[in-house]
Amino acid sequence: MATLDLLDVFPVGAAGYFAAALATIGLGLLVGTWFGRARWLIALGLVTAAALGVATVAESYDRVRGIDGNVTWAPADRRDLADRYENNFGDAVLDLRAIDFDKQDVQVTVAVNFGTVTVVVPPNVDVTTVADVNAGDASVFGRRTGGLNGRLWESTDSGPDGPGGGTLRLYVHVNAGNLEVTR
Repeated sequence: MATLDLLDVFPVGAAGYFAAALATIGLGLLVGTWFGRARWLIALGLVTAAALGVATVAESYDRVRGIDGNVTWAPADRRDLADRYENNFGDAVLDLRAIDFDKQDVQVTVAVNFGTVTVVVPPNVDVTTVADVNAGDASVFGRRTGGLNGRLWESTDSGPDGPGGGTLRLYVHVNAGNLEVTR
């Protein structure tokens, strides 16, 4: 497992290492049923299984989730772009101007419980925004809506160059606060 990880064949997280160790322990227990004296592997297997559970939960918790306070996300290229960004309390800025969306079809979700969300997109990407602002105002490329119990609002903007230049489908959910999507 470590060799495959070090040779960049595929990335292996901590959960992968624990899974490989647990599989090895399981094989040891199977061999131990015929040759005996492998009972001590049961305790080792239980500890490894618990560690695998913790590592799996930790890895599934996305690198951009659960942030409190003001935050700015500015991915430098398409590989750095996450499919979901979350912020519990505070203002959030998602700056996508460094991303080249040409011939790409990308979907991004932004969720903020309480605060202002600002999304800045490149000038030539075609953007379809699905805005869900429960309490507050939304401004998507200059078009405004707002109030309490806001309805789901979909808006499409092809940019100054017209259709082409890649496609971005942007889902934004704000419980209480404001939303602005701009170029």
